[in-house]
Amino acid sequence: MLPPALYVNMKEFDLLKIVEEFFGHEDILIPAGKHDAAYVRANDKFLVLTCDTVNEKSDFPRFMKAEEMGYMAASVTLSDIAACGAKPLFFLNAISMKEADFDLFKRILIGIKDVCSKYGVKVAGGDIDFSETLTISGFAVGEAKRIITRNSAKPGENVYVTGLLGKAQLCLELLEKGFDRESLPYPESLYKPEPRIREGLKISEYASALTDISDSLAVSAHLMARGSGVKIVFESIPTKHLENYPVDPLELFLYGGGDFELLYTAKHSEDGIKIGKVEEGKGVYLKVDEELKKVEFRGYSHF
Repeated sequence: MLPPALYVNMKEFDLLKIVEEFFGHEDILIPAGKHDAAYVRANDKFLVLTCDTVNEKSDFPRFMKAEEMGYMAASVTLSDIAACGAKPLFFLNAISMKEADFDLFKRILIGIKDVCSKYGVKVAGGDIDFSETLTISGFAVGEAKRIITRNSAKPGENVYVTGLLGKAQLCLELLEKGFDRESLPYPESLYKPEPRIREGLKISEYASALTDISDSLAVSAHLMARGSGVKIVFESIPTKHLENYPVDPLELFLYGGGDFELLYTAKHSEDGIKIGKVEEGKGVYLKVDEELKKVEFRGYSHF
């Protein structure tokens, strides 16, 4: 993960627009650029395809163990499957290292196996290559009962998240301030983030729009509002878990990355935390003392 000061450069999404220009009109159900993963039809089923990459320069925080690197690499990929309300089936990985470090390699695989076993995912293989930067790429296949994306939010619905946000970013910023790993309040959020597979499966049965929040709540909400042609208004932001630390709680909740929670809209839900509503219009706003303030499009980016 990048230091907090670099959390305003969102060139990654400009690159994704180019991807959509090239491949966003392929003859498949949900092509590239339209959601967190692609949907394709296989007979009477919907298959979900996704891939993701992490590396030691921009994604692995200080004091991270090799097993946790593998765990994170699989989790970030499976989080896209969760964002489709799908059941993950298969996972492949590509690992690039500076040298044939057998101990490091085994420990990375232990982490991958750990998270995949937890969610019933079969690891089908992968690739090994050389690189000056330790890099792990993951590819996953899932199965969904219905198509649900971030582009179907409707005015009149409520906005929910599956869990409290900002914990991973809080820990990262505390590390930057000199804290050691043992002093962090939420180390699991930073070192072993969990894909919300079970939550996604349940929520997808009734939600209108669904996406994950790996880059930040602000980024995910903007993509959802833009794709759905609506306005999203945050009315209640719970930040007590981020208070009493030398940070800005609201900043972390809105713009911190690394929280693999889900953002979704529905008429009613008892599965998440209600934080706002969907209205006619466009953009993302925060309601403060009856005034609407614009929420910026920013969060975690690799560039």
